[in-house]
Amino acid sequence: MKPEEIVKFLQGLGMSEYEAKTYAALSMSDSMKAGELSKRADVPQSKIYWVLEDLIEKQLVEVSEGKPKEYRVVPADIGLKRMIEEKERSIVSVKSGLKEVSRYLKPAKGSETSTGIWTVRGRNWVEFFNKASDMIGKSRKYVYGVTRDFSRSAKLTHVVQSAVKRGVKVRVLGMQEIDEENYLKAKWFVEHGAELKIIEASLHPRIVIVDGKEVLLRLDHDQKKKEDFPFSSVWSEDPGLVRVFDTYVKNLWENTGEVDLKKVEMSITG
Repeated sequence: MKPEEIVKFLQGLGMSEYEAKTYAALSMSDSMKAGELSKRADVPQSKIYWVLEDLIEKQLVEVSEGKPKEYRVVPADIGLKRMIEEKERSIVSVKSGLKEVSRYLKPAKGSETSTGIWTVRGRNWVEFFNKASDMIGKSRKYVYGVTRDFSRSAKLTHVVQSAVKRGVKVRVLGMQEIDEENYLKAKWFVEHGAELKIIEASLHPRIVIVDGKEVLLRLDHDQKKKEDFPFSSVWSEDPGLVRVFDTYVKNLWENTGEVDLKKVEMSITG
């Protein structure tokens, strides 16, 4: 098999792209240090330790206690066999429970799905965050988010951290200047590995784009209100629609300057 085929196979077992690249590169050597492995696997130095920790936790990689540490793969007939068995058990479990569960699954009140487009109308912001979280939880390459005040739910907090940890590029575009009110929320994203920019657009939908495959929009019925206002959420994986918003948000990002949080902090603290 070619290296790229091995990586795809490993991703099919549930590894992230960086995990698969790291495991594949490491399997071609008796052991390697993290720095060398980063180059061999084409995984950023800033991510390689996180990736290795995940592989160790999954019992796919072992580490020596020397200085510097060296890493080696657990034999495939042990480590990968375990992953395959877990995947098989998962499939069996899903199949056996599908009929029973499907009797209880009903569309959420106010929601509908038509021709690949999911919509929700109302005031329940949790539904929007849950949908965004589900998307980000499946991300493999990148996530773009357009937000007004950098708000997040507990679930969204978890999936963003997990995405960054597995090597996903998370980029957040704020719709207003960072001030004393939203500074700590914005700072959280930067401290947890996300990139941050400000577009200064008071009238703009919230947008989440994942891997150029899915788009989620939140259309506020009253752009000026911050609380207790109705809105509509729209999700789609239609290739044409996703491509339009994917290109749009990427252009926004490329044509927007970086944010210097240190300067912002100095201006806030005086």
